Amino acid sequence: MAEKRTRKQKLKIILKIINVVVVVGLGIFLVYYLLNQIESQSIKEAISEIYKAFLNIYKPTMALALTLMFFNGFLRGYRNQILIGSDRIRLLDLFFVSHTRNAFNMVLPARTGELSYVYVLKKKFKFPIEIGVSTLAVGLVFDLVIVFSLIVISIIIVGINRYAVSSTAVIIIAFALLAISLLMLFFLSKIIGILIRGIEIIFRKTGWGEYKVPSYIYEKLVGVNKNIEIIQKRKIYGRVYLVSIIIRLIKFSIYYLMIHSLMQPMGYSFADLNYWVIFLATAAAEISAVLPTHALAGLGTYEFAFVAVITMLGFSEGVAIKVGFNYHIINLVFTVIFGIFSIIILAMPFYKIREIKDINEDTNNR
Repeated sequence: MAEKRTRKQKLKIILKIINVVVVVGLGIFLVYYLLNQIESQSIKEAISEIYKAFLNIYKPTMALALTLMFFNGFLRGYRNQILIGSDRIRLLDLFFVSHTRNAFNMVLPARTGELSYVYVLKKKFKFPIEIGVSTLAVGLVFDLVIVFSLIVISIIIVGINRYAVSSTAVIIIAFALLAISLLMLFFLSKIIGILIRGIEIIFRKTGWGEYKVPSYIYEKLVGVNKNIEIIQKRKIYGRVYLVSIIIRLIKFSIYYLMIHSLMQPMGYSFADLNYWVIFLATAAAEISAVLPTHALAGLGTYEFAFVAVITMLGFSEGVAIKVGFNYHIINLVFTVIFGIFSIIILAMPFYKIREIKDINEDTNNR
């Protein structure tokens, strides 16, 4: 038994190493490929072209974008406050938690940074893991519903048939994903309930329920499902939906302003930059961040998704690559800066949180 466990552990380590090598290698390859598409004689010259585009940035719209990015943390915090439903955590607390979560999301692959939200709620604010996971799950499903809704709307408005790709297949896929996300939103607790019953059957047949780790996961999953049911009974979906729409529209408006600040010196005005075209390109880049192929900090994969879509929608490849790299790096750097700032504030001894005598009482009052 001990030898089998050792072999399994070694196999897991080897698979993780292979995964890291493949993902990082893919990112490096895509960066190299994109740099070679810029009309220049060498990689060094291509990097120089990207740097020149950064130096020529139009500062007013970039400043507005970064200001909106910073203060959008309050809206994200407000949505989490509605979902958590506790007086023990303030809007300012969740503002810092939101920026911390965003920073980890930008750096870690496949959106694994989302778990930082659960960790900070547990470690700093003493909320049970079940509350962190349940509010995170519901919030993410709302995000999916809104993003896929906006994708359908943008395709209809843009009239993608005018470009190098047919809209029919894209709309069908977007509608299918929207339908799935809506089903998840309204039947999330039932879906998790089916999963729980499946685990119970496996436990009865295998006896795995006697082991500590599977038993712990099962108990937490049951707790998460109970909290999701509580959230649904509180009838807050209308407010959460409205705030989620505003958050997403502001987020993609931030991206639009960033891209305008980079393209304005190249001769592009607001009239030349269709909001919904830019939305589709940035949405594609954001969706790429969810995939297992998402490289460290998204370098390579994020830019490739952005460039692939925006060139299909009429922009030249050279311009798209310069904008893609700069937009992503600026977004990454400032998201991490805001995140580090938030982590430092939360870790400071002077930063006090609200205390209650009975955590269980507070949880039951939700």
